Formats: sequence, C-alpha cells, structure tokens
Amino acid sequence: MINSSGNFRFNRISRGGSNRHNRGMMIRWALWFLFANAFVLMLISLNFLKSMTIPEVTLARIFLGIAYPGHFFSLALYTFPIIAAGIAIYPSRRFVFSLSILLETALILTVLIDSMVFAQYRFHLNGMVWNLLTSGAVKDILPLTGKIWLIATAAILAIALIEWIIAMASWSWAARKRRTYGVPVSIVIAAVILSGHIMHAWADANHHTAITRQVRYLPAYKPLTMKHMMVRLGLAVEQKKEGLRLENENSALRYPMETITCPSKPDKTNVLLIVIDSWRFDMLTPETTPNIWSLSKESWRFDNHFSSGNATRFGIFGLFYGLYGTYWHSMLAEEKSPVLMREFEKQQYRFKMLGSAPLFNPEFDRTVFSDIRTKIELRQTDGGSVVNDRIITEKMINFISSTPQDAPFFGFMFLDSPHVAGHPEEIAPFQPELKDVNHLTLSNKTDPVPYVNRYKNAVYYNDMLIGKVLEQLKKSNLLENTIILITGDHGEEFNDLKMNYWGHVGNFSRFQTQTPLVIHWPGKTPAIYKHTTSHLDIAPTLMKDMFSCVTDPSKYSNGRSLLDTSPRPYVLISSWDTFSTNEPDRITVVQKSGEMDILDAAYKPLPGAKIRPEISKSAMEGMGRFYAR
Repeated sequence: MINSSGNFRFNRISRGGSNRHNRGMMIRWALWFLFANAFVLMLISLNFLKSMTIPEVTLARIFLGIAYPGHFFSLALYTFPIIAAGIAIYPSRRFVFSLSILLETALILTVLIDSMVFAQYRFHLNGMVWNLLTSGAVKDILPLTGKIWLIATAAILAIALIEWIIAMASWSWAARKRRTYGVPVSIVIAAVILSGHIMHAWADANHHTAITRQVRYLPAYKPLTMKHMMVRLGLAVEQKKEGLRLENENSALRYPMETITCPSKPDKTNVLLIVIDSWRFDMLTPETTPNIWSLSKESWRFDNHFSSGNATRFGIFGLFYGLYGTYWHSMLAEEKSPVLMREFEKQQYRFKMLGSAPLFNPEFDRTVFSDIRTKIELRQTDGGSVVNDRIITEKMINFISSTPQDAPFFGFMFLDSPHVAGHPEEIAPFQPELKDVNHLTLSNKTDPVPYVNRYKNAVYYNDMLIGKVLEQLKKSNLLENTIILITGDHGEEFNDLKMNYWGHVGNFSRFQTQTPLVIHWPGKTPAIYKHTTSHLDIAPTLMKDMFSCVTDPSKYSNGRSLLDTSPRPYVLISSWDTFSTNEPDRITVVQKSGEMDILDAAYKPLPGAKIRPEISKSAMEGMGRFYAR
C-alpha cells in the first residue's frame, strides 16, 4: 500500500475479511495499468502507420481513427484474465505487480519486434518466423552478434523499468480517494472497440476495400465479419464472389491431371541446375559474374525472367513443379514429388543434390525430393553459407570428375552466400562495403551502396565457384553433353523503391521477384530473349524439349515453353499468405481474404484501378486446376 509519507511500500495483503476489498482494489489498479499500456502500444505501433498509405476516402479515415485506438485497448486487455486469476489466487501486491509487469513487458516487446519485422518485410510475426526461430535458421537472415544481444537486453530492461513506473503511478492513482472516472471511461472504450468492429463488418459485407485493407496493418487484429446478418438487416446486398482468392488448401490434389507420356531416348543429356539464393536481375554482368556472363554468350539468356515467389520455398517449388506457389501446402501435406523429378527417375538418371542450407528447411525433402530423400545429402556442416558454398562446389566437382560417360546425371547446386551477403575476406573487389550488416538499423536514410557492394562481393564469390564447376565439365568432356541452367530463387531489394524494403518477402516488385536465367543447351543457337518468362516455364520446357514428352503441359504445369514469345498477360508470384499477378502495366497484390491492392511499377496505388475480370478468371482457374473436383 502507500505509507503515511506517500512512499510506495510492497506488502502482502492480509488474508481474512478484507481480501474482497483488497482484491477489488487490485482489479481497479490492473484496469488502469492496462489502460496506460494501451497508449504505450499505440505509440509503438505508429511504425505500422508509416508503412501504409493513409486512405483518401473519408469513411476509411474515420474507421482508422476508431479502429486504431480500439484495437490497442483490446490488445492491452489480452493479459487481464491472467492478471485477474493471479489476484484471485494469491492477492499479494508484490506477486501481482511482478506478474503484470512481466506479461506487459512481453506484450510490448512482441509488438515492438513485430513492428520492425513488418516495416522491413510487410508481414506480421507468423508461423514462418516461429519456424526460423525454432530451427535456428534465423541466424542466416539476422546474424545474432554480441552487439544485437546487448541491444536486445537493454531494450528488455528499459521496457521493464517503464512498466514498473507505470505500475507505481497506476497504483497511486487507484489508491487515492475513490474516483468515478472508471465507469464512463470503460463505456467510451467499449463503444470505440465495438464501433470499429461494426464498421468493418459493414465494409466487409459491402466490399468496401478502402476500410477492410487496413486490417493487415494492425497486429493480431481479428475484426468482426457478419455478411449474412448485414444482408438480413438490409445494410448490404448479397453479392456473388468475384476477384482473386486463394483456393482451399485442404482440397485433394489432381496432379498430374493425366498420365505423362515421354518416349525413352537412347542419348540422354546431363542436366546441371545451379540456383544462387537472392540473385537479382541486374547482377548478371561482366564485372559481377564474369564466368556466368561468359557462358551466357554461348547460351540462351532470358532478360525478363521472374521467379514464382518472393521467398525461397515458392521460388524453388515453382522451378521444379512448374506450379503456382499456392499449391505448396497441399504438395507438402501429401508429400507429392514433381513430375519432372519422376521423369528423371524413370529415365534412370544419377542424382547429386547439394544445398548450402539444409534441404529440409524449407521442406524440399518432403516435396521436390520426396522420392529420392534417402539418396541425397540433406545438409552440410554448420560452417555457414560461405564455407558450405565451397564444400558443395568441391563435392559437385568430384561428382562430375567421377561420372561415367554413359551414365546421365541430374545435378543441383543451391548456393547461399548472397542471401546473407557473405564472402571470404580476400574476395572483395567491390568497395566500399558494409563490414557488418545490422538489419535493425536499416531505414530510408541508410546509404545502400556499401550494403550492395557487400552483396555483389558475395555474388562474385559464387560466380568464382561456378566457374570451377564449369571448368571441370570442360575437363571431363561433358560440357557439350550437359544442359546447364543458372538462375536465382528470387530477387533482393536494397530500398530500390524508397519505401524501406530490404531483402525479400516484403513485396512483389521486380527487385524482389525478377532474377537472371541462363541456359546452356548443347546444339541450340545462342540467343537473348526479351519476352516475359517465369520459373514456371522451366519444368515444361525440359519435359517437352529434353524428354520429348507429348502430354499437354497444361496437364501438369501452370507454365509454358520458355521459347513461347507470344504476349503473356501476367505472371503469378506467390508468398506465404499472399500472391500477385504481375502484368506489364501494373501489379495486383491479393491477400488470402481476397482484398487487393492494384499498384504501379513503383509500388504506388493506381487511383481508380479496377480488377480485370479476364486476369482474375485465368488466375483462379490456374490456382484450382490441380485440385480434385
């Protein structure tokens, strides 16, 4: 309680007849404590508003003005049931204060971290982040240096201190003469929370996207929806579903749609697929990648090539399956391998699959390589990307040098150094470079050049390794009997849009989705292609032009031949819970709920833009084609 001199004094509340009064006092304190924390949450969460375009529609602005405070009052109250239970079970002030401070510190810290993740990647803390944390893979994205641990510890202590001050001030407020503010304040807060949910329910039923699209910017916000009731009350008109939506992930697969027919060929060609993690479209140059550039002059080069995803799993998935990344979860659930890998097995190819990062994270061992899981190396050492890239290069060279001339092989190398912008210290031609990448400090004010130079050094290092593999193919007289494909799993952004996007997964612009593609195909005339191509096209091209498969590619792929130069209305690119249709003049980003943003190449909203029904219909058909009806 408070002593006669006004100082705070912890003491255990006595048991007996006064417990009910004391518990009531502590409940009042807890509510004022959480009320104060709602304002702390609102202050921290201004970072979310910085990432959004403030709506021009007046009604949408009103919704934001109501939903924003309403949501954070609700969020602050999430811990109240636990605090109330603690008060009921053990009404000791020291215990209740400690419990409450611990809970609110954890909540504040979570929202703070979420705001930083959202600012850089435009998604909230989710299952993917939890997977990275529990698997240990987060160190490849955000190296946990001693400096970062020190910053994190200081932040936690600072938050805990602020919470202690709030707790003391709230107790002082609640312990004074009984006030009448509580009831009217509670009524106002309840009205604000309810108003926001009702506005959203109305907007959702009437497809008022200027309101509903704001939900994604509020962490853990679960707004009210009640379409049928709104229709019954006459506040909305029942409408047919239209636009783009993700198909039901739980549907049974129908893949392929019919048996694949590929006549056997006596002269089988080797295939070597090399993927460079985070290799963006403008990093195929004589300076950055001299070995690949030299090879490209004797190969097919595709200058307008897009990945099937802005994240590794969806890029690699689309490359091997030729399917939209929206099928990933279903393929993983059924552990169904791609028809391309089945054909390699059928044609009795030898396999050498090597990844610098583990091939089970993402779960390629249960998707792409599910049929040959026991025949391949699923992981290398824990030496990190730079060391592992060298190791898998040496293993591929040894494999090639020992390959019999009459035994066709399919080799896969997945290099990782550019993903973490890592390289040996002695290989650093691009200067000045950033010596230590601290993702926590990246902002619109950050000069990207030193970071880009570090990334370019990593790409240059991978090009050196690839050069050694190409040299071994020449020494083994296999170069003219091997199809070599070199590409990236996705792009990499360095705040090119000036919107504080760094890395990948954050958006569907060309900086995060466009990547080089070079194919050395023995016997084919070298050429530079400018038409739009996709990772989805690689599998059907190999199936048709290498294995001579006569089955219509639409029966097993969303792609088409890489050499089909006819106009392409769009490419579909997938991410975790969103996807985009990238058209020549705009990008339509679609949330899982069906809400859409129609943007220009600079990722700015296109005023008055409407969905194009023909694009929607085509994308919907493609996303549902390989599910059983």
